[in-house]
This record gives sequence, structure tokens and C-alpha cells, in this order.
Amino acid sequence: MKITIIGGGNMGGAIAGGLAAGNMIAAGDITVTARTARTLDRIKECNSAIVTMSDNRAAVESADLVLFAVKPWLLEEIAAGVRDVLDYRRQQVASVVAGVSFERLTEMLDNGSGIAPVLYRIIPNTAISLGRSVTFIAHSGATGEQLNAVVAMFDQLGRTFVVTEEMMTAGTSLASCGIAFALKYIDASIRGGVELGFSAAESREVVMQTMRGALALLECNDTMPQQEIDKVTTPGGITLKGLEAMTRDGFEGAVRAGLLESR
Repeated sequence: MKITIIGGGNMGGAIAGGLAAGNMIAAGDITVTARTARTLDRIKECNSAIVTMSDNRAAVESADLVLFAVKPWLLEEIAAGVRDVLDYRRQQVASVVAGVSFERLTEMLDNGSGIAPVLYRIIPNTAISLGRSVTFIAHSGATGEQLNAVVAMFDQLGRTFVVTEEMMTAGTSLASCGIAFALKYIDASIRGGVELGFSAAESREVVMQTMRGALALLECNDTMPQQEIDKVTTPGGITLKGLEAMTRDGFEGAVRAGLLESR
């Protein structure tokens, strides 16, 4: 598969670099466009075999999959600039632009051919740059084979979940916004560690290793968090007292409120 990524910013560049480092797509079959030479140079620094250019129309001509990774307010203009050279009989289109529906994408990409493009909406999170993303994919018109190929591609960059379009906003809240929410807890724990007497550097390392351990318990034991919590709490014990204080001060409600507010 040849892929063109229109927009070589943080997300587009991370996707390109991750795919180039994998074994499904040769780096030379990845083309990335950007408006500035500085951005294109950064892509080349990541992997010199990735093809870079500023001409979107030329970039999409030989692609099997065209992926838009631009700011929402730029998408309509950029789509209008390439749609007449897209051939929807052989080319598929994906978007990582949050909040733009399949209906709106179809309108933007209408090139008068009477053929509706196969579309994907893809929502990763920032850990995609490390191959640790949670990525949600919804599709419109894809065959099972086409969808599986795109899922396999993004599985190289973390864990991929196929959802309906209606669940994309919820996925954004839980995983894309959620990575910031998780970091907020870690930040609070580090600050708390300093209050307990550790240095900031020591507290950071302790909290990070504690997080690794908590995740490992869930993964290795195939358990839900409450099951592991139950193993370390005893009536009247200090862990239970700490959990009760968190609940009393609104920790659980605050987490849920954050998720619901970001929908």
C-alpha cells in the first residue's frame, strides 16, 4: 500500500515515522506533504526514505490511501484542492481531523464522478509517536479486506479499536483527552510525593514505576482495577483510608466529569 499523508505536523509526522519504522509499508511508499520546508526537513530527519513535497495534488496521484492530518479549519480548502485528481475506484481516503463527520467529508470530497469514496475516520492519541497509541477507526463503505488492512497498519502504532462513527467522540474523550487526564493524576501524585518528603525527581520515578506496576497487574492477571484494589486494602488500613479520602474529596466524580465534559 502506498500512503500519502497531507499535513506533516505533529500527528501526521508521528504517523509517518511510526509506519516507516514498521514492516508493513516501505518508507519509500510513504509521502508526506507540508507547507513549510522546516516541517518537511523534520520528516526527513525522522526517516530519509520518506518522500516529502509541498504539492498536495502531485502527492496524492499514486497513493492507495490518502490521509488528511490538517487543522480542522484548513480541511475544506485542502480537500477542494485535490479532490478532482482523486480516483475513488482505486483510492481510499482517511481523516484524523477530529469532529468532521463522514457526511461532511463526503461533501468536501465530492469530485463530480458520482462515486462515493471509501472513508475512514481515525482518532489516535499523542502516544502514537512512540507506537503506544490507542487508535479508534470508523469506516464508511470499506470492505472487510480494506478495513483489516488499515487496522493492521495502525496496530503497528499501538492498539486499534474499530467503532461506529457515533462512538468516535466517546473514544476521543476516553483515550485522546484521556491521556491528559491520566497524566494529570500522575502529576498530582508527583506533587504529593514532594509534600511527603521526596525530591521531585525521586517522586517522578516512584510514581512512574508504580503506574507501570499497576498496568502490569491488570495485564498479567486479566483483572479489572477494583479486583487489584481489593487485594491491597484491609478494613481500617492506610490504603483504604487514602481511598476513602480521595472519594470524599471527589476524585471519582471529577474523573467522570472530565470524561463527560470532553465529549
